[in-house]
Amino acid sequence: MKPNQIRDSFLKFFQELDHAVVPSSPVVPQGDNTLLFTNAGMNQFKDVLLGNEVRDYKRAASVQKCVRAGGKHNDLDEVGKDGRHLTFFEMLGNWSFGDYYKRESIQWAWRYIIDVLKLDPSRLYVTIYKDDDECFGYWTNDIGLAPERILRLGDINEGNEENFWSMGPTGPCGPCTEIHYDLHPEYGPMTWAVGYDENRINEIWNLVFMEFNRDETGELNALPMKSVDTGLGLDRAAAILAGVDSVFKTELFTPIFERTLALLGQEMPEDIFEFYARPDFTDFAVIADHVRTVTFAVCDGAQFANEGRGYVLRRILRRAVRYGRNLGFTKPFLCEVASAVVAEYGGIYPELRAVGTEAAELIRLEEERFFRNLERGLELFEAAASRTATEGGEQLSGEEVFQLHATFGFPPDLTEIMAQEQGLGIDWQGYERLWRVHQETSRGKDVHADAAGVGDWMTVHEGGAEHFVGYTHLEATSLVRRFRSIGGAGLYEILLSETPFYAESGGQVGDRGVIRASDGSLALEVLDTQKTPIGIVHKTRLIEGQVNKSTLSGSFEAKVDQRQRDLTASNHTATHLLHAALRDIVADSIFQAGSMVGPDKLRFDFSYAKPVTAEQIEAIESRVNEQIRQRLPVVCHVDIERERAVSEMGAMAIFGEKYGDRVRVVEIPGESVELCGGTHVRNTAEINLFRLTAESGVAAGIRRIEAVTSDTAYELFQSERRRLEEASRILKTDPAHLLERARAMVEERTQLERQLDRLAQKLASSEAVALLEHAVDVGGVQVVATEVKVDTREQFMAYADSLRDRLGAVEGVVLLGALLDDKANLLCVVTDSAVKNRGLKAGQLVNAVAPHVEGKGGGRPNLAQAGGTRVEGLKAAIEGFADAVREAL
Repeated sequence: MKPNQIRDSFLKFFQELDHAVVPSSPVVPQGDNTLLFTNAGMNQFKDVLLGNEVRDYKRAASVQKCVRAGGKHNDLDEVGKDGRHLTFFEMLGNWSFGDYYKRESIQWAWRYIIDVLKLDPSRLYVTIYKDDDECFGYWTNDIGLAPERILRLGDINEGNEENFWSMGPTGPCGPCTEIHYDLHPEYGPMTWAVGYDENRINEIWNLVFMEFNRDETGELNALPMKSVDTGLGLDRAAAILAGVDSVFKTELFTPIFERTLALLGQEMPEDIFEFYARPDFTDFAVIADHVRTVTFAVCDGAQFANEGRGYVLRRILRRAVRYGRNLGFTKPFLCEVASAVVAEYGGIYPELRAVGTEAAELIRLEEERFFRNLERGLELFEAAASRTATEGGEQLSGEEVFQLHATFGFPPDLTEIMAQEQGLGIDWQGYERLWRVHQETSRGKDVHADAAGVGDWMTVHEGGAEHFVGYTHLEATSLVRRFRSIGGAGLYEILLSETPFYAESGGQVGDRGVIRASDGSLALEVLDTQKTPIGIVHKTRLIEGQVNKSTLSGSFEAKVDQRQRDLTASNHTATHLLHAALRDIVADSIFQAGSMVGPDKLRFDFSYAKPVTAEQIEAIESRVNEQIRQRLPVVCHVDIERERAVSEMGAMAIFGEKYGDRVRVVEIPGESVELCGGTHVRNTAEINLFRLTAESGVAAGIRRIEAVTSDTAYELFQSERRRLEEASRILKTDPAHLLERARAMVEERTQLERQLDRLAQKLASSEAVALLEHAVDVGGVQVVATEVKVDTREQFMAYADSLRDRLGAVEGVVLLGALLDDKANLLCVVTDSAVKNRGLKAGQLVNAVAPHVEGKGGGRPNLAQAGGTRVEGLKAAIEGFADAVREAL
């Protein structure tokens, strides 16, 4: 089972058990200053577990992006030392909020592991908290697990929190039971007891039973409800299903390894286990883990800094750079490897693709900053380590560690790793003493100027700025409460005493329009409207007049762009109709996972584990357009008790919204009832037309539908008709026969490509004869080394195949050079007899001449390739090949 299949099967399994599929939250926690990074799937449910938030589901499942590098859960120092630990990973989890508890959690976890993942039950072991007899009973009686396969651990009264899980020093916590897998049953019978071999046993799933909330004094207080929080590591599950002993030996990391190799001018061997066996594989593994972490964190909004989360991120990047130097990198490379992370995960987590380019640039800048000091810092380290060893010392001094950190940017834990590699430690106490002194003397010296040029808020009229009148009025006379400049260029933020402008909320974009002085002396274009803690903020651009306290002291006319509001309302009501159609046509368990409603289009994300079929899409589009033609009224109920809206009216909640005790309900009788604060049409007929434009997957178990309405939908139909007519004209047919013409042309092209391949092979075969005539004898081995002109890699391989066939049983070696993709490419072929009788290996031979093109290579004994960026070295590589063969004999 592939990693993507594991994700999908997990969500489908729990969706069938009435779990709402909830998308991953960012790895940068939102509104929780107790965490550096999102370290578990339960982080986004913290308020639910504490009883501070109520959602419209009691069962949930998700695939959560997690980073464990700092704080209570910190695996940074363990990465590379074993095949289990990562700083970034994906956690598959299911939750119960006051619904099911221990028995169902255990039963369902076992069922998924045995029935879906097909794991061997004889290789599974379990741990529980020492006093959890209830849990022990379910494992032995319900599951039938032998008591000797269940290990009791932990004692919080003694400070031992084994099998007692908590998110951090404070917050929800409780006893847990862990499921472990025996990686090496071939080692023989195993005694399941304290001190078990962690290299043999791998924890794969943790079921946490949340009963308590730990406060700042450490006291455990009972939660208002008992909940379940489970976590199954995707990387570990993938490794087990692949039959390997390391998370790094799975398909999740292969694209990252391949990209790193390519930047080094190397290729992945056909037998990937040759790569895993390389002595420098740990360097590749650490880089792969760290670049995943950095890429996801930066894409989710983290920034490099000298403290807190930003400093942890900087440490991770600099560790990766140092491991990269071990491989030969001398300039920024992580920013390039990050592209492989975006390509591999962008389909699952679209935020990577959305900001991947910007993130790569931030990573490049941070790399450049460290590379500038790297060489000088390494020189200092090598000198210090050499001196310490010569003098018989066992650790680097605190002064040396401090200088590496303060002057060259080497995090002390990175210095410790380098010291350990040379059998040394570091003087942590000495370093920390100097660092404290450094912090004290530096305090107050850094002045953080606002680079964006944002000014201070200026008060014009005292009073609140939250009064919204835009449900019933698109114009209002108002006073300016406060204003400030934002970045110059005539841009200002304005707060009004009352406003008709809708502030972005619930997925609906903010209104645009104009704010104009009643006396006509000043006009501001409203570009966007946002809710903030201080009121409704209008982001504006000056059109006419000047902005200061005097010019803003009079009354103003605020006017919403009605055209934009009407189009947005059309799309918002259509979103409700789309949601209802999805639940009726696709699955009634579908749960809204997000939305975006603007004047030009709508986007709706929903929980569903597989693509919506073409037939379903057509049915959905037809259903919504039928509801438009029926001219259904759209009724907005205001000031309704939330409990009544949900229980009596059957209203559904919008993802990500928090509701008060009194809510607004939007109802399309007989079709849809939702809690919603957005703006809508009065009758579905005002939507005019609905057109579904795209359906795609945006995350594990989350699908997305995009659509347009009204004039935009009509314009799309017109545009498609024009393109159809233009395509027909180009292909010299009419629209009715366009598909037939296209199929015929594709078949014709396929036939031509096949003919071209055959001709290329014939050409290579005929030229191979001529090339062999120039073979030289090196110690009884026939050696051919030459440059060939090719257009594709397939033609390059065809030359090699032809030469190998022509050599037959002769002891022969061939090196071909070619320019492809603006790079120097080398291809080495060794006949079977030369491998067997002379011990020649293609990989060794190609690597002997690859430095001429600043590259490295690899492959099988009889076929290997290398590539490099120094194209002018291709001739020298070919000329030096005979000597390389001579030295190898």
